[in-house]
Amino acid sequence: MAQFQVYLLAKDRLVLDLQTDLIDTGSRVVAPLFPKSRGPSPIGRIEPEFAIAGVPHVLHTAEMAAIPSGMLNGPPVADLTEFDYEIRRALDMVFTGF
Repeated sequence: MAQFQVYLLAKDRLVLDLQTDLIDTGSRVVAPLFPKSRGPSPIGRIEPEFAIAGVPHVLHTAEMAAIPSGMLNGPPVADLTEFDYEIRRALDMVFTGF
């Protein structure tokens, strides 16, 4: 598992692994990614948008949670490492408000 990798959970749910690779506690902090077409408009920089397999998805950063590492089965379906800046800005909004 690696930070900023997208994993498929049961029932076609995508999550983004937010946790640093330096910490292995048996759980990972993730945030859900929802197809843009299935939800409300993204809320500014707290909910950045990414194309996954050509489909626009919105990261629901404020809905992050820790899940058991074993839930992230299989290989990642996408790598969002190149969007490090946008993801960290969204996390900053959650934790610091700016």
